[in-house]
Amino acid sequence: MNTLNSLVFANTSGNSIRLILEPWAEEYKIGNGMKIEILASEPNDSSIEIEYEKENIIVHGWADSITVLCEGEKLEPDFG
Repeated sequence: MNTLNSLVFANTSGNSIRLILEPWAEEYKIGNGMKIEILASEPNDSSIEIEYEKENIIVHGWADSITVLCEGEKLEPDFG
């Protein structure tokens, strides 16, 4: 059985930030002032790991376990 967790992140840094989902290396551009929701479906005995680096947020999860939303709409990888 999996548990669904939600994390809301607001970028108030003044710059764009890159969100990276691992292990797939999917990248999302999170613009200044943008608020996103990260939904993670994880096994009950597990948790996701989040790292913060200057201008990068890295989320480690499992296959098909993480969805990124903005204003209720699913975001597609787009950084580049």
